Amino acid sequence: MLVHIGILHLWMEQLTEVMALTLGAAFAAFALFLCWLSFASPLAPAIQSMKGVAPPFVGVPAVLFGLLMTFLSQDVWDANRRAHREIALEREQLVTLSALADNHGSGRGDVTRAVRRYVEAVVGLEWKSMENGEESQEAEEALDALTRAVSSAKIDAAFQRVLIDTVMKLRSAREERIAIAGAYPDDRKWAAVILIAFITQMSLAVVHLDRARPQLLAQAIFAAAAIVAITLVAAVEEPYSPPKAVSSEPLEQLLDKLPTG
Repeated sequence: MLVHIGILHLWMEQLTEVMALTLGAAFAAFALFLCWLSFASPLAPAIQSMKGVAPPFVGVPAVLFGLLMTFLSQDVWDANRRAHREIALEREQLVTLSALADNHGSGRGDVTRAVRRYVEAVVGLEWKSMENGEESQEAEEALDALTRAVSSAKIDAAFQRVLIDTVMKLRSAREERIAIAGAYPDDRKWAAVILIAFITQMSLAVVHLDRARPQLLAQAIFAAAAIVAITLVAAVEEPYSPPKAVSSEPLEQLLDKLPTG
């Protein structure tokens, strides 16, 4: 189990083109193996005796593959939408904190400096940690320091309540971002999809036991469709991991607007 998880993680860390080529090689090797097994192996006579399986039989694993692929892709797209949304929310709360601090008595003091330290910790440290589904202790400490700065800010009580509410929303957005990073990939779902794809290949081989070339052609057509679907979804499976990671640029842009002192 740990071996296949490691292989899946290694595969998903590659460029989209590399993932497609690797998956294509696996499908091609399996297709050639099935063809050899059906027509040239010592078991070929026994397998040939199974001729006559109705072509609609292929629809059973193929439909199951399509359903699993649909559910998996829906989960992946939803995770990416949430990842982008949480970054936008985080940026919104940080901008609000900085604006309130500037306009209601605390100037460019502790709150604004704490905002900058938090952004620096997230962009410089936590973004890298999220590739492994982990948070940064430095970012957590910076957020705690920001919370303390807001709580002790010498401003009107009503505005301080707004600041505190904003920090709580910021903390909630960060926690959701970390949760998304730690939840993916779901190796069991990917293992199920890939195994069903190979089973679909087997069913295509079973209904094409008359000649080798039609059998290989049927498997090649299915493999091409499966490779496109699986690879494109796998490329964005982990929202915060390269090569298709969600960018930290919306937060980085804040650093140009915040004081360095």
